[in-house]
Amino acid sequence: MIKKMLIAVVGLAISGCQSSTELQTAVEQATPVPSSVKAAIVKDARDYLVDPYSVRDAEISYMQFNKHSGLHWVCVKANAKNRMGGYSGRQAVEVWVRNGQLAGNLPNSPACNLPTMKWQAFPELEALRNA
Repeated sequence: MIKKMLIAVVGLAISGCQSSTELQTAVEQATPVPSSVKAAIVKDARDYLVDPYSVRDAEISYMQFNKHSGLHWVCVKANAKNRMGGYSGRQAVEVWVRNGQLAGNLPNSPACNLPTMKWQAFPELEALRNA
């Protein structure tokens, strides 16, 4: 629990360091996510999600860079079953990447709701239901 709170606080500090202009520039300069990062997200989704085999409607944003923190970040949107066994609706999670490795996440990040964000389908995450 402490680790999750620490990650959330760090996330707020990281996202707070970018001005709106810098954030918009990061979105405009975003690049497609490398397959190695996608594979790491899929691997960690098995432990992060309550029912990873129920994922549907998955998308991943293009990768942005925060020059203040030195972290890259992407957003993942997906719908999966919750603890009650029902679908909870698409949720967004900001995922931080440092040197090609996942470094943390921030559920329901406001950055994931930017209207200019570039998205692409994330079939690799949806493929968990066939695993």
